[in-house]
Amino acid sequence: MIRSEELIDGLVASLHFHNYLQVTSDILFVKGPLNVVANYSKKEHIQEYIDDMFIDLFFRTHNFKPIDIPKDWHIRKYSEVGVKEVTGGFTLNLNNPYDRYTFIDCVSMGVMSNYSELSKMFPDNNFISDIMVLPRKYGPFWSCFRFEFSSPYFNAFDKYLTYQFGMMYSKYKPLFRAQDILNYSKLYNEELYKYCFDGYSNFSYLQIGKRDIGFKKIRYNHVFGEYTLEDIFMIYCLLVDKLKMDEYGFLSTLALYAYDNPDDDSFLKEFWRFEFEHCDAECIKPYIRDRDLFLRFTSPTKSKAVKCSFSGYGYGKIQFFEDTPVSTVCLNNSLPLPYLYNDLYKQ
Repeated sequence: MIRSEELIDGLVASLHFHNYLQVTSDILFVKGPLNVVANYSKKEHIQEYIDDMFIDLFFRTHNFKPIDIPKDWHIRKYSEVGVKEVTGGFTLNLNNPYDRYTFIDCVSMGVMSNYSELSKMFPDNNFISDIMVLPRKYGPFWSCFRFEFSSPYFNAFDKYLTYQFGMMYSKYKPLFRAQDILNYSKLYNEELYKYCFDGYSNFSYLQIGKRDIGFKKIRYNHVFGEYTLEDIFMIYCLLVDKLKMDEYGFLSTLALYAYDNPDDDSFLKEFWRFEFEHCDAECIKPYIRDRDLFLRFTSPTKSKAVKCSFSGYGYGKIQFFEDTPVSTVCLNNSLPLPYLYNDLYKQ
């Protein structure tokens, strides 16, 4: 499994020996998993690091269809040398991290307000206009925008968690996230829809009904080239939410439509196949960089080990002690792996 006990134990031990996590000497030399001694929040950091390496592997190796930016769009384009305000009419390759930063910026800005590009393209579409764009942080230095709705799709996701786990919601830690989305969508469309509407007002029915109609009108639109708009939003959710659903998140509404998508080449199905073909933690071990992990346990204000400096649009340098600094982009970056990227791309 990707989050194998062996892998987590190795990361816990590395954190301990570098004073980022305290494990007693007795525990280090007994037989059994070390990860049980890590408290919940610190174990979450470790699991998020593993997930980021896995998702990064997908984005670096997957054969993506080209993403075409409409010619009349005005966007910020990221590159190794900085950000430029440009007009569309070019193609993004999501294997390239700078094109991923551009993609996140482009899609999030596209729904930011009624004057944004997607909002202007689909006026009076309640699915687009209901999206709230909120900041999300990744570790001490990185951030981008995630999508939410002000109200969930009735209580569909809450019913799903209850069906799966009873009241033990904290057990919701999907390992195969594309499969989890397909399970959720199938269960809702076959069973849960019967129980999700109690207690909602007529206004809520009207609001969510308009959102539903709005999505069905645009889901198969090819604004960005070969991918449908549904695919584009799913790619965005993989980057920003790591395909982990929550009650108010945009993804838990988007996921409901996966069940009736007949396209076997949809983006969600592509990632579904990747997850099942790359189950072994060995596939990500070559990409572990201890300092990428350590940064997730670093305070930006208290750490004496790390120095950081930033310039326009979130470009910056990170330095451990007196080592050679490495470059990073902090805005619109949801996969903070600067030391791995420094090795892969020789920034």
